[in-house]
Amino acid sequence: MYDLINRFAQTVVGTIPREHVTDYEWLLQNVGKASTPDYQKGYRRFWAMNAAQLSPAFYAAYFGTLAAAVSQPPTLSSVAQTLHAASSRQNGQKSLQFSFATKLLHITNPHLPIYDSQVAAFYFFVEPDRNPKDPNDFQRRLSKFVTFHDFIKQEYARVLQNNLLATAIQEFRSRLNPKHFTDEKIVDSLIWAFVGLLWKGALQKGQIAYH
Repeated sequence: MYDLINRFAQTVVGTIPREHVTDYEWLLQNVGKASTPDYQKGYRRFWAMNAAQLSPAFYAAYFGTLAAAVSQPPTLSSVAQTLHAASSRQNGQKSLQFSFATKLLHITNPHLPIYDSQVAAFYFFVEPDRNPKDPNDFQRRLSKFVTFHDFIKQEYARVLQNNLLATAIQEFRSRLNPKHFTDEKIVDSLIWAFVGLLWKGALQKGQIAYH
């Protein structure tokens, strides 16, 4: 799969809008303003948080945790637990917002990987099923997510050490000219874009199908 991303690097990078770079880098440079409405608005838009229809209490906990994490980074498990506690909906149900937890920590340390549906699909990770009858359901599911996140960290390190995406990373840097992207974030963006092409049917049997 890495070979395919390199082979079609121009097409993959070509699907990434310039705003993906500028908006992301604004968030990195202004993370010290995490408690302000303007920052939170831009953050929620970039990470598509509004679609999750989360409560004001969740956002208060989220951005409070982000502001504190700038000077004292928490563990991924503790962030997920904090967000879970604040995620109650009107029916009382809570949700494990693991993807948003990884994004929070990534903004404070851009070398950390991000978990989302594209990354999960790329590495054939199947999210653990919910079992409301199991009193340990949250901890069981969280443990599996954290284990997979640890795998991504190790895998990105291997990819970079062995230059497995060197061609695509160079294409990203040449075309989009990022100033504050780590190589780990570029790997994330490449996978995000590549899987998006797969889902749209633009990559078929290793061939680009132009539409």
